[in-house]
Amino acid sequence: MSKKYALLVDLRKCVGCTSCQVSCKMENAAPMGRFRSRVDIADTGEYPKAKRYFFPKLCNNCEEPPCILPCPVKGATYKREDGVVMVNRDLCIGCGRCVAACPYGARFMHPHIPVKNDPSKYAKDVSEVKGKRAKDLRVVDKCDYCSRRLAEGIEEPACVRNCVGKARFFGDLNNPDSDVSKLMASVKTEKWHPDYGTQPKTTYIAPDKEVFDAADGPVNK
Repeated sequence: MSKKYALLVDLRKCVGCTSCQVSCKMENAAPMGRFRSRVDIADTGEYPKAKRYFFPKLCNNCEEPPCILPCPVKGATYKREDGVVMVNRDLCIGCGRCVAACPYGARFMHPHIPVKNDPSKYAKDVSEVKGKRAKDLRVVDKCDYCSRRLAEGIEEPACVRNCVGKARFFGDLNNPDSDVSKLMASVKTEKWHPDYGTQPKTTYIAPDKEVFDAADGPVNK
């Protein structure tokens, strides 16, 4: 049986230290102002019933990824057998359609990496690249559960390895003995916006329902 990777965040343990955010930047060389993984902080209510929520956000590596269908280049965005949604930088033409299609805001254009695939071959049907050269366009980037580490046999993304509050868990859903499988079998877990129909593979243990409302609302900058 093939592996099916998933990541679980226990929001009851997250302390908002952003070590996951920093670790991700170091591991994946995410550019300034862009994040593969980030922690949003939101304040709700008023004294004496004010609350502060920490909500880590990253690509959900969805079972039904909405980013694949709008991509005009076959294979530029694709889902592996193990469930990880990948970007092939050699094929991406930087049109940004997948970025717009992600309802979680998990994708971005990497400002420092130009595309390699000649956009002129697609200009007739892809207005976003019409009249542009490869050096003027940028590839898409996103969380891929640290695929480079997975390829080396390290089944632990950098954000999980360095989580101070031990709030992140990663593993194979097809392995009943993995941390993720055990937690999902013993504790109620929640998806962020299951109504989108994407079947996210990033799951949360939530302290209450308000945390998801806070995640969709204004966050502290």
